[in-house]
Amino acid sequence: MANRTSDNIKLGIFVLAGLALLIAFLYMLGKDQSLFSNRFLVTARFENVNGLTPGGNVRVSGIVVGVVESVTLVNDTLVEVALRLDDNMRQVVRKNTVAAIGTDGLVGNRVVNLLPSKEPAPLIEPGDVIQSEKDVSTSEMLHTLDQTNRNVLEISEGLIQTIDRINKSAALAGLLDDVGLSHNLKAALVNLRQTTAAASATATDLQTVMRDVRNGEGTVGALLRDTTLAYELNQAACKLQAVESQAGQLVQSMDTLVQNMAGMVSSVQADIQEGPGTAHLLLRDSSAAARVRAILENIEVGTGRFSEDMEALKHNFLLRGYFRKLEKEKKKALEKQKR
Repeated sequence: MANRTSDNIKLGIFVLAGLALLIAFLYMLGKDQSLFSNRFLVTARFENVNGLTPGGNVRVSGIVVGVVESVTLVNDTLVEVALRLDDNMRQVVRKNTVAAIGTDGLVGNRVVNLLPSKEPAPLIEPGDVIQSEKDVSTSEMLHTLDQTNRNVLEISEGLIQTIDRINKSAALAGLLDDVGLSHNLKAALVNLRQTTAAASATATDLQTVMRDVRNGEGTVGALLRDTTLAYELNQAACKLQAVESQAGQLVQSMDTLVQNMAGMVSSVQADIQEGPGTAHLLLRDSSAAARVRAILENIEVGTGRFSEDMEALKHNFLLRGYFRKLEKEKKKALEKQKR
């Protein structure tokens, strides 16, 4: 009887110990899955969940803040995912948060990552629909990787062909074996170094000139810095402008004078051609011209006879003394001029 009681006590202790371990295990499991905390439900919609199943973790900045409640296929292009978040996330997550499907590790379970936005927005509330981000599927990655491998293969084949052509090119081999080419390259490098040094010296000189200009030194600096010279240049420009205006007026006057002269010439030409004046009479009337010519001849004859009469008067004994006196005075005047 005593042995039976002892066995019952041991069995009771074993059962109690197992029950305590089961309670502790359930508590630890519930603590990790937040089964004993208050939660609220929100939803997110995706075109493809890529293997996401209920029970998956929901993370914010890498921290588990909830679980995937359910995954429901709405239609052939839309999947609705219910997310149950911890109640304290109502003070953290905002309405413009974006939900994206990720992987726990490299090849682990699928999880939902909540990505906060930098733009301000109200805090999230139960029943809200969170914006989603399209996830890159494994098939798309493999397709892109396959296309990349094909491109790399084509590039490698092209490189192989290019290297083969280079190896078989006699011209390139001769160019590489040409000793003079190395000397020419060295000379070119020396010239390039000298040109660079000259350019550096020129740049230094330009910096010196610019410094002098800024300090008001030299001709250019004086032109840019001397206010007196600037005033004088301004005055000279004003005078040039005044001279230009006067020249314009002079040109206008000359134009008016030329127009007047042209009018006078036209008037004279009209008078000569058809006018009643003397010019028309002399140039167009032959009889008048003959009379004028006869008058001129008579004047010439009269002038000759008058000269003969004056010469005769010089030899007249009454006037001879007077003319001799005039000749003496002329000679004296000439001698004074020579002295």
